Amino acid sequence: MTRIAESLRAGGELSTAQIATICAALCLAVLASALTVVGFLVPEPSSVPWIVVVNRLLALAAIWLTVIGATWLILTRRRSNAVTLREAQLEADKARAAKLRFLQTVSNDIRHHLQTLVLLNGALIRTVDDPKAQKMFAGQGDALAHLSDLMNSLLDITDIETGEVTPAIEEFQLEDVLVTLNEEFRDKARAKQIELEIVRAEAVVRTDRELLTKMLRSLVSNGIRYTEKGKVTVDCQPVTGGLRITVQDTGIGIADDHLADIFDEFYRIDNDPAARDNGLGLGLTIVERISRLLDIKLNVTSQVGGGSMFTLLVPVVANPL
Repeated sequence: MTRIAESLRAGGELSTAQIATICAALCLAVLASALTVVGFLVPEPSSVPWIVVVNRLLALAAIWLTVIGATWLILTRRRSNAVTLREAQLEADKARAAKLRFLQTVSNDIRHHLQTLVLLNGALIRTVDDPKAQKMFAGQGDALAHLSDLMNSLLDITDIETGEVTPAIEEFQLEDVLVTLNEEFRDKARAKQIELEIVRAEAVVRTDRELLTKMLRSLVSNGIRYTEKGKVTVDCQPVTGGLRITVQDTGIGIADDHLADIFDEFYRIDNDPAARDNGLGLGLTIVERISRLLDIKLNVTSQVGGGSMFTLLVPVVANPL
């Protein structure tokens, strides 16, 4: 019984009274079972019929005490586990809320100081003539730009999760967004010697222009980042229910058992070490959060070594004025 009590106490899930009650029930069950066995081994004198009755009662009591004790133990432990899980979830929610409050509080200051550093670095490059110093400032500028991207991603996801982002739904030409993306990423694609093809789209969509642009920017950026040869294509096709925007690449691809994880925070695709960088793994998380915010259907298909294809279904204006 001491070992039983210690094993029950080890998880810290049961009170002393509960442990004592369960141990007592088990003791009674063991005693009743032992007496029953002894009773069955003793010859049954015809002149003492009560022995038969007592034996049967002891057997029945042993069965019921064992069943009740075991059932109580199982239910109590399950209930205790459920309470423990709820408490752990509450603690995790509190920690997450505290993190979001902190980031929300300092977000403006972080953005302001980073922007100041970027501007100062640009001014320093223009004021020095030494090629070596210019190269150093250029490297510093790249590092600041990368840091700015990281912090903006972190603060963007914070704004979305705290409800600070409110969609501004409007009707606009999708072509304007595609032209912006082409101008923003063509040099980056050319530097990696891959092709960036953004197909023209004569369509008027109805959604938030800035948030849709952010989604497509993240998808195109990811496509270029994880593609070493081939191309990244942005295509648009009218379908039932809206306009299907497809961002497809010929990159490293994603394994089937990882597809469910790519939209998680801080998840990074590590199929190819050469494609890794210092990203936080928030780009696709932001895409998924915005898709829910705008009620845009998001889908992904991929094959390791065969590239990935992300699809957005965006509301379209059938007869724009």
